[in-house]
Amino acid sequence: MQNKYLIPHSGVKRWTRLSIVILLLMLLLVSVSMPVGAQESKLPEAPIYVDGQPIKTKYMVRDGHLMVPALFLKHTGTRVDWNSKYRSVVFRLGNTLFALPVGKKYMDYYVPETGEWKRDTLSAVSMEMKEGLFVPLLDVVKKLGMEVTYEPQFKRTYIRTGTPRPPALIYSGNTKEKLVALTFDDGPDGHYTPQILDILKEKGIPATFFIMGRQVEYFPEVMKRIVKDGHALGNHTMTHPDLRGVMTSDVIEEVRATQQVMEKTVGRKPDLFRPPYGALTRSDRLILHDMGFRVVMWSVDTLDWRGMSADDILSIVHRDISPGGIILQHNLLTTPGLLDGTVEALPQMIDQLHAKGYKFVTVQTLLDHSH
Repeated sequence: MQNKYLIPHSGVKRWTRLSIVILLLMLLLVSVSMPVGAQESKLPEAPIYVDGQPIKTKYMVRDGHLMVPALFLKHTGTRVDWNSKYRSVVFRLGNTLFALPVGKKYMDYYVPETGEWKRDTLSAVSMEMKEGLFVPLLDVVKKLGMEVTYEPQFKRTYIRTGTPRPPALIYSGNTKEKLVALTFDDGPDGHYTPQILDILKEKGIPATFFIMGRQVEYFPEVMKRIVKDGHALGNHTMTHPDLRGVMTSDVIEEVRATQQVMEKTVGRKPDLFRPPYGALTRSDRLILHDMGFRVVMWSVDTLDWRGMSADDILSIVHRDISPGGIILQHNLLTTPGLLDGTVEALPQMIDQLHAKGYKFVTVQTLLDHSH
């Protein structure tokens, strides 16, 4: 069989053991199964524990077997991709590579020692639904070399992956100094970003802008001003998708394309990344680490995207601020007036935190001061 599914890959942990699989199936199906008929658009959801972390997922039962979305496997650290030519979902973990063609009751797997592809039978047919691609969980997990157990007392399914844990997400700077970083997501734009830049320039304050590549293409001159005014940059993807629902190759492209458009426009390729919605799978985090990124979250969420007033924003900041704090705000016009509170609160926030002894720095500077 030709080497038709081969794609790039990352680190590995081989198969160790699979325990009480039959018991898992029987008990799990009793506890979570439900009739599947015309209401397939309303699939049930349940948590599956991956290395102790509950991951809520849709599921269905076919031919007595538990089916889950293929992208659920990203939570185990596995790369998941789609081969459109062969209509197959492709899984990769280290040296383990296999593909499940949609509508077929078999998988093709790659044998690295011989460079050949071989075929195994599946317990159930992989399916393409409105909700996504569904695959038989136990077949896939077994092929990935992971361990599955079921706790009947708690009606919980556990997967022990053996995959490496990614570096910790950064929520704040590890410092006792009264340093704080202002961050703005989703821009640049032509409405809120210039107003924010005017305030920061007047106050002499640096900030960090997590940039959407698409917005740079729309507003290159505003992007240039961000850099000219001395602010720092981070990558916030090209089009702002929820990366948990995106195939691995598309995750990589979202990040790379944003780096490319920033480099083309202002000559910079930052090593900071912030995920849209703050949402990532283990696979995404491992990929970002491999690409050389530090993943930055936040310790103070102003909730400005809800249209919060300036007073509400300031109240949140004073409640949650601490040395090393990273403040999350936004700078993209999506709805008229939505971020007016952000602009109104910003000069007051700067003055009030200054009065408390805080110094404003970029995220990069904040991390340099961490220990």
